[in-house]
Amino acid sequence: MSVSLKYHEILEEDLVIELEWLKEEFEILFNSKIEKHTEMDKKIANDILDYILENTDVNGNVGLLDLFDKAIHKIEKQYSKLIN
Repeated sequence: MSVSLKYHEILEEDLVIELEWLKEEFEILFNSKIEKHTEMDKKIANDILDYILENTDVNGNVGLLDLFDKAIHKIEKQYSKLIN
């Protein structure tokens, strides 16, 4: 039982770190170019999000899925001109 609990705690910690990286990556790549995004910027932003969406495992944990969903939604809203 404690092994399972630690596994879920580790998953949550990893997800929080990954989402923080994602937020920082978007800030570094795109905040300085407000309103001047190229087609390449749009491709990069969408490729990053696609990769994260396809490769992030929340292992069926509803709490982690909710955390992940909120973070992705916030990024999509903040960078709506970049993301299709």
